[in-house]
Amino acid sequence: MGKIKKDIKELSREAGGKTKARKEAEKWFVESSKNVREGAVARYGGRFRTGMIHVFRYDKPKNEATLPWWDRNPVVLALDSVEGNDFGINLNLLPVAFKEDMLDLIYDRLEGQIESKKAGKNGVARMQGQIPLTYTGAKAFLERFGLGFAVRQYIPALKSNQKIVNYENWARIALCDFIELNGASIGQIRYQFRNHLRK
Repeated sequence: MGKIKKDIKELSREAGGKTKARKEAEKWFVESSKNVREGAVARYGGRFRTGMIHVFRYDKPKNEATLPWWDRNPVVLALDSVEGNDFGINLNLLPVAFKEDMLDLIYDRLEGQIESKKAGKNGVARMQGQIPLTYTGAKAFLERFGLGFAVRQYIPALKSNQKIVNYENWARIALCDFIELNGASIGQIRYQFRNHLRK
């Protein structure tokens, strides 16, 4: 068990259970988003910053006919850019235990780099540096578990109200449940991709 899972366990203990910890984390996100002095959750209008977690509103894609479902409120771990668009892992689409394990693994493997990107920034998300996470590596990793569909492309012009979360609060954002799917349920999406993998 690494840092992220330990932090989640501690937040759950302090709140009196994981369900209460989730509610506390969601409340924290809303309050931190409004508190411009704190900086743990910062407004950010630019392209994805690789390795950082972004939360934003996503408008109806123009190619809705070929993309029958999308998440209006993604929580995305950003990957490197491909062909001019932003790519990332939509954490909302992952099973909770898998999401926690994956963030724990990434944090542990890249802890030295993450700590150097946090150094001297006083927890201000906008000032923290990027860490390398590639589309190719993430897609291959998630495909092994039948979760490759969680790697999504985002057209920058369709994003709004974007915020980034500092590394110090990965455990809190992992607890949050902000999914707002349009066109399908998460169960239908997972079933569809499970069947696709069997063919």
